[in-house]
Amino acid sequence: MRRKLLELMGFVAISLLWLAGSGCSNSAVGDPCVPEDVPAGGFLASETYLEKSSVQCTTRVCLVRELQGDPRNLQEDGCPRGDDATCVSAIEVEEKVYCSCRCGAPAGSGVPTCDCPSGFFCDEVLETGGDGIRGSYCVRDPIAEAQ
Repeated sequence: MRRKLLELMGFVAISLLWLAGSGCSNSAVGDPCVPEDVPAGGFLASETYLEKSSVQCTTRVCLVRELQGDPRNLQEDGCPRGDDATCVSAIEVEEKVYCSCRCGAPAGSGVPTCDCPSGFFCDEVLETGGDGIRGSYCVRDPIAEAQ
């Protein structure tokens, strides 16, 4: 009985380590996501938005960068000219809304970080706020996309 309990505890420990390690997997950076909370009227192109508890991302971070509008108001063929300022194209959402991870944290915070994969670079996104969110995140490299 004691041996089975030790085997079970070992299995649980290994499982927890695997889950903890997979939380900031580089392969998930760039995966598509749609934030659960979108401001009324959509996002502003001048801002970067982070959703830190995204169930859509292995990294748990859904990033919206320089998007004007609401990614849920998606138009496959582009947006008609009119009064709907929240409309965004599928290409805009693909390029500006994606899973990310924190690649830099405040010194001494002990917050885990990741390495950015090819096509992304580490950029300071939030300079204010608590240690749990402030820092640098992997963002798409527009130069790599243009090539």
